[in-house]
Amino acid sequence: MTRNFQFILLAISLIIISISNYACDTALATQKKKTDLSLIEQHLMSSIFDKNKPRYYDVEDRMKHHGAIGFSLTTIKDFKIEATKGYGYCRKADEIFVDKHSIFRVGSISKSLTSIVVLKLQEKGQLDIDTDIRQYLKTWKLPESQYIRNTSLTLRHLLSHRSGLKQQQAFKRGVRQGFLKGESLPSLNQALDGETILHPVTFVAEPGSKYSYSNQGYNLIQKVLEDITGKVFEELAEELVLRPFAMNNSTFKTVYPDDSNSNYCYAYRDQKVHEGYYENTILKCAGGLFSTSEDLAKFALNVANINNSNNNFLSPKIARQFFDGDVYGLGFDLISKDSLFLFSHSGRSSGYYSFMAMDPDKGNGFTMLVNTDYVGDFFSEMLRSVSKTFGWNLWDPKLISSIDIEPSDYQGHIGEYIATTEDGEYKMTIIQKEQQFYCLEHDDEETYEYPLIPIDKGVFIDGIDGNKIEFKLEKDQVVSFLYDNEYVFVKN
Repeated sequence: MTRNFQFILLAISLIIISISNYACDTALATQKKKTDLSLIEQHLMSSIFDKNKPRYYDVEDRMKHHGAIGFSLTTIKDFKIEATKGYGYCRKADEIFVDKHSIFRVGSISKSLTSIVVLKLQEKGQLDIDTDIRQYLKTWKLPESQYIRNTSLTLRHLLSHRSGLKQQQAFKRGVRQGFLKGESLPSLNQALDGETILHPVTFVAEPGSKYSYSNQGYNLIQKVLEDITGKVFEELAEELVLRPFAMNNSTFKTVYPDDSNSNYCYAYRDQKVHEGYYENTILKCAGGLFSTSEDLAKFALNVANINNSNNNFLSPKIARQFFDGDVYGLGFDLISKDSLFLFSHSGRSSGYYSFMAMDPDKGNGFTMLVNTDYVGDFFSEMLRSVSKTFGWNLWDPKLISSIDIEPSDYQGHIGEYIATTEDGEYKMTIIQKEQQFYCLEHDDEETYEYPLIPIDKGVFIDGIDGNKIEFKLEKDQVVSFLYDNEYVFVKN
């Protein structure tokens, strides 16, 4: 009995050890498993990628490099929101960090939500997107134009940027682009008529004749919807899209950030709060949405599921219209490459950038938001990382293969170079810092610095734009270089 009991105890101990080891192994495996978001945040790439010396960056390093104050990223995996993460500051001086609840202005992604509002009203029988909008306008009239005298203008034209309208309802020179807190807003009619900060609605082509991206078109959509329903667009969007899609942190109402709503991110420019961060606008459909990256991911998921008939929000007949078009559907940019198809949209408003893209077939996508002006290069680096992570083969960097050189062999290349063209004289300077060569491009106000990557004897690629600099020697002396295969810079 004693031996049997000892054997049983030993067997139980071995089982416990085995279970413990399995649990530890499982925990380690789970810990090592990377989410798409964690892969994206670690694989940012510059526009030039050296195959011989591959280099990736992480999000926070590149935010510092480009001066981005706050950033939010949400990833979608297999038709589910995978993760949301905030980086940097929503409000820097107050030390309020970006998190999943941080709200940004998203600019033209608003157009995608506008399209769903329109199609939902079509489903309800309140409009037809192929009917001339003059039948719907009650409180405003289209301006006289030869381009629409004998041609219909429809919501389909407006949604797909084939309206024949001028690209932008441009802001008048020397005026602000919005209205500050406490200032009275003009009416939508006044805005469309050019009685405020905008130039009037203008036709430059016949509707349906060509694609031409136009904010004017979406300003007109707002007027049509408000005349048809008798409701302001903010209320329509809340009722028809934001609530049904559980976008609980989103609104088309203009919000003036203050101490009572600290989730609303300030906008920044040159490391300072942008003075226009609380400017208001009457024009909502083209770019008036405030949202979070997670709410935009909910929106993208709903659109994908509606398109795939996995959501009965819209009938399949109406949903099939989402992606009618080559480069732009009804409120969505369309990206096709080989077997890949994405619907997407970008956004840009004063102090903010945004981007959304979704593969409706595989259920993978992402949304990202930043609250800083002039950080387009940071967004481009993020897009390259997203493409690598998802295997999309889009937004790829320029691939080069560097060689190793001995800097002492290139001391004769250092110096000032001048190019003379019909437009004037241009100056560049080649310098060396430690073991690295740089090209300095000079203009009247600023000097731009580009690292030079050697790819052949006497041939370099600038590490920012990918332009080639090929040096020419005469009697072993550097006399000039050919820039971008076009401009000759002679050594001074």
